[in-house]
Amino acid sequence: MHRSHRTARLAATLAATAVVASGCFGSSSGGSTDSGKGALVEDDGPPQSGGTFQIAGTADATSLDPQKEPAYSVHSAVGAVYSRLLAFKTGPDVDYGTNEVEGDLAEKWESSDDAKTWTVTLRDGVVWHDKAPVNGRELTVKDVVCTFDRIKEIQGHALGLISNVESLTTPDDRTLVFQLKTPYSAFDETLANPFLVILPCEATNGGFDPATDAIGTGPFVLKSWKRNQERVYLKHPDYFVEGQPYLDGYTTTIMPDAQAQIAALRSGKIDMITTLSTEKRQVDQLLSQVKGLQKSQEAGTTQTRVYMNADKKPFDQFKVRRAVALAIDKQGMIDGIRAGGTVTGPITPTLFGALPTEEVEKLVPYDPDEAKRLLKEAGFPDGFSAKMVVTTGYGETIVREAQWVQEDLAKIGIDVELDVQDYATYAGDTWPNGKYDIAYGLQTPMLTADEYLSTEYHSKGSRNWSNVDDPELDTMIEAQKAMADATQREKALQEIDRHILEKVLTPLPLYVYDGQTLLSPRVRSWNPHPDYSAREYQNIWLKKD
Repeated sequence: MHRSHRTARLAATLAATAVVASGCFGSSSGGSTDSGKGALVEDDGPPQSGGTFQIAGTADATSLDPQKEPAYSVHSAVGAVYSRLLAFKTGPDVDYGTNEVEGDLAEKWESSDDAKTWTVTLRDGVVWHDKAPVNGRELTVKDVVCTFDRIKEIQGHALGLISNVESLTTPDDRTLVFQLKTPYSAFDETLANPFLVILPCEATNGGFDPATDAIGTGPFVLKSWKRNQERVYLKHPDYFVEGQPYLDGYTTTIMPDAQAQIAALRSGKIDMITTLSTEKRQVDQLLSQVKGLQKSQEAGTTQTRVYMNADKKPFDQFKVRRAVALAIDKQGMIDGIRAGGTVTGPITPTLFGALPTEEVEKLVPYDPDEAKRLLKEAGFPDGFSAKMVVTTGYGETIVREAQWVQEDLAKIGIDVELDVQDYATYAGDTWPNGKYDIAYGLQTPMLTADEYLSTEYHSKGSRNWSNVDDPELDTMIEAQKAMADATQREKALQEIDRHILEKVLTPLPLYVYDGQTLLSPRVRSWNPHPDYSAREYQNIWLKKD
């Protein structure tokens, strides 16, 4: 199929399924259109307190439980409610997506010389939200222990993050001592992961159900949740950061329809839409029509992926998986669908340990002729048929990308039928339970190389939903954790990247994409982090007329 025919077909799908989605990506600190409109306004004066930040969301959270649910929709819903021991820095002078950490609930932290013992001291006087049954009591080390015990009990994604923790002890009311099984020089980055938010013991012992309510120590209190309608948050008056948050609160209104979001933005009823539908022409039109509208260009942090189930024929054959990889025109997808993006290996390009994009492209080039040859060697000279799962929950752009992959695979003889599922089915059942042969979707923008590798590519990883089982790879992943020398560890991580691209190729990373966030003229201090925890909302303030 010629590119012009492909574009026409995708345009027809866009008209039928147009959705602007809150997605798995964050924002860089600026950006403007070619016309010069839409640049983020720098802080023009001291922060002003008051006002409610209005957000449009495409799909609601399926649950509020951050330990049981790995989905973006869940963590963005509670990210400003809960706190972590440590957190990643954000701010106007901080590089977007930095792995530099700062204290959140922790006042200080330190590692032993061998990086096996980590001691964390809690802030004094931190209190929980004043909601029953917690009722604004003070945070204690027991809450941290309860949280980590529940993570072990649930055995979800977060378990992989703490699998190296041999013991957690509390020598006094404010001190926590993590004893690791093996040295890990970047354990502070792990403690900053939003999957390790701290819950009160009441959430772990039946006092309330964290799936339907959230009670934290964060900057905002969840006041109400009307499923598939709205979530209302109010400022935490006793938040431990003095003078913050500046907002009186924020509200997320669920608007599945793209045009409804755009109309609300035009009329000033909402302050932000985060869009996966990166149609530059449409965005530029809005910027020219809405006075003072701001655009933040999203840096690529979320990986687009093809998932192949290594337990299912014919994707159990590496030659078949490599044929799929070589058949996909990744740069063509970026140029034809996205506002921008970068080809990626298993470790996202911005993270420590990632391979340069140029090497990734050499290891996995666009080569449909070689793909056909590999299929023939694998016993499929005439190709084969398969059903590829995709979800509408990430917005129409993801469906368009799945169609692009579908057409590229057709060129080498793989006839793919799309199985378009709702997000709850896809994220809650199909994907984590391996009920697919091949799938297309997004992956959480993980925050460290080890998080990608240990959770997805290790045979015992908590998100090894492609059923990877490579003993050599397991050994390599385990070995890099213990490396204290940065140069040595970087080389080891890059060698793991090469191994996956040369011998595994599932999950198959394609690229990280740029997106666009539109903000109303009154929004200031928009400096997020790609962990999508929403902790940065504590810094936002609204310019009064």
